[in-house]
Amino acid sequence: MAVASTTAFPAARAATCPASPVERGFRRGLWVASALAAIVLLCYVATMLWAVNELSPPESVVAAQSLMLVHDGTLYYDLKHYPFTVCAYMPLFYWLESGLIRAGFSAALAGRCISFAALCGLIVLCGRIVLLYTGDRNAAWVASLAAASSSLLGSWGTTGQVDTLAAFFALMAFYQYSRYHVRGEPSLWIAGLCGALALFTKQTMLAAPAAMFVLLLMRDRKKALWFGVIFGAGVGAFVLAINIALQGRFLANTLFANINPFRAAQFFTQFRYFVSISFGLLATLVVSFGRMLRGHALAPFVYLILAVLVFLGTAAKIGSDTNYQMESTLLLAVCAAIGLHRMKFFELYFERSKSWITLLLIPLALHMAIGYRVSANTLLARLMKEKMFRAQIEQLRPYVQPSGGLVLCTDFNAMVRLRERMDVEPLIYKLLVSAHVVDPEPVRRDLARGAFSTVILSEDVFQPQQFKDGEIGTLPASQLDEVRRHYRLVRQVPGPFLDAYVYQPLSREAM
Repeated sequence: MAVASTTAFPAARAATCPASPVERGFRRGLWVASALAAIVLLCYVATMLWAVNELSPPESVVAAQSLMLVHDGTLYYDLKHYPFTVCAYMPLFYWLESGLIRAGFSAALAGRCISFAALCGLIVLCGRIVLLYTGDRNAAWVASLAAASSSLLGSWGTTGQVDTLAAFFALMAFYQYSRYHVRGEPSLWIAGLCGALALFTKQTMLAAPAAMFVLLLMRDRKKALWFGVIFGAGVGAFVLAINIALQGRFLANTLFANINPFRAAQFFTQFRYFVSISFGLLATLVVSFGRMLRGHALAPFVYLILAVLVFLGTAAKIGSDTNYQMESTLLLAVCAAIGLHRMKFFELYFERSKSWITLLLIPLALHMAIGYRVSANTLLARLMKEKMFRAQIEQLRPYVQPSGGLVLCTDFNAMVRLRERMDVEPLIYKLLVSAHVVDPEPVRRDLARGAFSTVILSEDVFQPQQFKDGEIGTLPASQLDEVRRHYRLVRQVPGPFLDAYVYQPLSREAM
């Protein structure tokens, strides 16, 4: 095939022609940068293994729900009875995490190990995809290095949330599609299967299947329609089967209760962070834009555009964090490396050309430098927060018993560490009450009769101020009134983010 001979040419040339001194120096630079990236990742792994408390609030929520799956055999709840918690994600990560918990892992370590394994796979996949589209090992190395040096990927890749695993399945789906797209290999069915696994890990991983469908539509409309029908029918059938088996609780949790309000300020915060962290890769992509629109390089660019659209469409959602940027950041690394190859950057640089294209080394180096610098800050913050969390947990331990009466707590980490479950998840619960999806009366009545042995909030309810930030978990106004009437403040415990205010019933006999 002509395509195969074209993509194989750079590798063949590298095998037959001796490397120039400039090329050898460039590769030594890549080795140094790779060693630095490896050291930073090892530091992330060290904190991942050392920290027994949450690395992010959603990590505690996911861990609590996996623990409840282990203990109770249930994952998705009906939102009408205790526990008032929403399992917002698809089941695959929960199943894997609960399996490791049963095998003896702590909940935190189980989720983090899954994420780190997926991160290692993503770093390899970035290089494999670029090698497939360019045949250039230097470009493939740059793609893997750009992913490995990203502070965003290093941070979330060692946190026990669903995003890294979902991104791995999505990128694996695109890699398998690319084998079909570039080489004509019979891997389209594997691509569809991996795309389905991505969706059953996180329901917003729509960009990969959508990109595959669009790309198929551009070359073979009949095959694209068959792919779309089979993929859509297969995923839809599994979703409906699970929903029927769970009497509607599956879609109630993963779809209807997961439509959080949007805030413009949240969107701009996310967008600024995306640009600042990925500025070097974005600059490289902009100057190589025209070259990406020709030939096979169009395929990863289409995927990138769709991933960015999904990110921009969800970035403003209350509860969103920088983990929503993972897929776009990975594809930026892939497309930037392919763009360097299409601009003939490596050839020109090795030949000591005076072309402006050789200056693209600057944004590449800038991306890595930003990654290492931000990672240093993130790692230092992890150390400081973990020490504060440990002190906080010891002070809260006397007030939160592993079993017994109900406990209402806005500190998810404390609930995982001390009870391994949540009776009420205040942040999502309040949003659902505001949207009239959940009836607030059961919790209000239990607060009124002192049924909660302990209430832990992030605010002093006897002070006039109230939290206005939708990102901070609190209770509806009527329930805060019941806390004021029937509970007393017994302790204020400092925390790494907010202080914890501990309340207990005025009459212990009411419990």
